[in-house]
Amino acid sequence: MSGTAQALLGGPAGAGAAPGGVASGGVAPGGASEAGAGWVHPAASVTEYTPRGVRVLDAAALVAGVAERAEQWAGHGFAPGDRVLVGTGSRLTTLLDVAAAWEAGLVPVLLSDALAPDSYRLLAAATGAVAGRLTPAVARTWAARGGGPLARDAGTVLLRLDGEPGTGAPPYDEPSLVLATSGSTGLPKAVVHRRSRLLRNAGMHWDSVGGLGPGDRYLLSQSMYFSSAFVCGVLGVLAAGAGLALIEPPFATANWFDAGRGFGATHTALTPHLLMRVLDSGERFPASLRQVTVGGDRLGRTALTELRARGVPDVRTTYGLTEAGPRVATHTPGGTAHDGGLGRPLAGVSWRLGPDGELVVRTPTAQAGGYTDGAYVPYAGDEVPTGDICEELPDGTYQLVGRARRVTSVAGEKVFLGLVERVLADHPEVSAARVAADGDKGLAAQILPRPGGAGVDAAELRRWCRGRLRAVEVPRTFTLVDPSTQLSK
Repeated sequence: MSGTAQALLGGPAGAGAAPGGVASGGVAPGGASEAGAGWVHPAASVTEYTPRGVRVLDAAALVAGVAERAEQWAGHGFAPGDRVLVGTGSRLTTLLDVAAAWEAGLVPVLLSDALAPDSYRLLAAATGAVAGRLTPAVARTWAARGGGPLARDAGTVLLRLDGEPGTGAPPYDEPSLVLATSGSTGLPKAVVHRRSRLLRNAGMHWDSVGGLGPGDRYLLSQSMYFSSAFVCGVLGVLAAGAGLALIEPPFATANWFDAGRGFGATHTALTPHLLMRVLDSGERFPASLRQVTVGGDRLGRTALTELRARGVPDVRTTYGLTEAGPRVATHTPGGTAHDGGLGRPLAGVSWRLGPDGELVVRTPTAQAGGYTDGAYVPYAGDEVPTGDICEELPDGTYQLVGRARRVTSVAGEKVFLGLVERVLADHPEVSAARVAADGDKGLAAQILPRPGGAGVDAAELRRWCRGRLRAVEVPRTFTLVDPSTQLSK
């Protein structure tokens, strides 16, 4: 193990390691959690940019904020191992709530603040969550169905949920995090990771792109609830002693450029969708910016050329999945014939193709398990199927061919096709629904009407979807299928 990964795991003191080598493991002898967010490097800092101004916390202030928030969590009488939803967006309060839940012995479930209402309920039921820190808008929809508020503060509401306290705790005495991702059915599922493995994965990632440490300044461009953003861009940055900048959502290119320049950002990560938005602005990137990593989809050569023309000297593409911790591989584009490949696996990671061409990775940071119907189910082994169909390139690396699982991207947002189908099928006049991506236009739905029913049309289905799904999840087209016809796969 080398460099940043060793430092994040609390090995010998050095660049990125806290005094005594307790930078990030988070577990003291005997398994007890290090008090006061012990994984935060003393040189780390957080800067939050909002319309109300700029807020800066050094490591000591951040640790104090975590301790204060942990007392709030503990004051509600939750039991060790209880799951608590945290769905408040890319804000400082989100970071404080996740870290404070760890300090209070709870298991935070990190979620988007813009999920469809049914997604929140599915994940709350799956994890057996006893409470949720949510935005006021989400809290209102939940409260309408009986959720009781426990506390309020600026921009968030803490709700009591239906889970049973003290049940379903993971069988290990270590802080853990639940991340939402897609299952093979396209429905959201809850993946559990040990904090120490997340920090290790962050170190493996930063080693693969040249390292990170005190003096570096990372601008979080992606939403915090993305596994790669939280693991590599939040936990890894703070544990390595770098500065972290947060921009209050929603993402706006003007805010991104202002924060990047004002903060003096040296590193950032973007999805291809966000990258095209900032490139389309025509602005030159902050002069301080040394490295941009791009993940979530392939990076076209035109975008690569333009990035370098804007003054970014170091561009990398990354590959991974939530179940793997999340980072798996890194690629440094250099104009070779295989720039569309996934790159080389991180140190300690290996991969192979299964019989059907699905890429399977073996990693020391694989998920510990998951939650189903409120019960924790351990994950066996360290191999993780990716759901990606790949082919081998002449240099021994792999290239993505397609998806084995039913997830797509609309306007840069991940969409679970199974969830959309479930919502449509809940309509009283629908027997079944099948949803697919319609090129770059959005989603297309095939609808099998209920036999002998009153009938349904596209306008009614759009009305049904609004309020139950996000705008990007509402199909653009609806095709009614004859009841004697089988829906296409």
